[in-house]
Amino acid sequence: MKSTRIGDAPKFSPVKGAMMDLIGDGERMTFIRITSQPGVTFPNHSHHHEQIGTCIEGKGILSCGEIELEVKPGHSWVVSPNEIHKFVTGDELTIIYESWSPPREDYRELAKMI
Repeated sequence: MKSTRIGDAPKFSPVKGAMMDLIGDGERMTFIRITSQPGVTFPNHSHHHEQIGTCIEGKGILSCGEIELEVKPGHSWVVSPNEIHKFVTGDELTIIYESWSPPREDYRELAKMI
């Protein structure tokens, strides 16, 4: 078993104004807490990972193709592998938990775990 606390987890900033805490990293998935300042944009991108997330605090817009989801606390989503998507936070601090499968090697590298 592996264990960590959010305060002790490896951290990195994928875009200006956002911080990711790599709180779980296993053989088959990666689990992260994202804390974003107001007005942060995670630009259009895709990856070969399935992505599942839920909003804990704040709000934003998750866009996948023509679909726009107004994200608020309690909303969850699944982004399919290779689906182009982006996220823009609203006017307040936003906290999201997300997981990816298979594990995000790029996030491991950014968090200096490998």
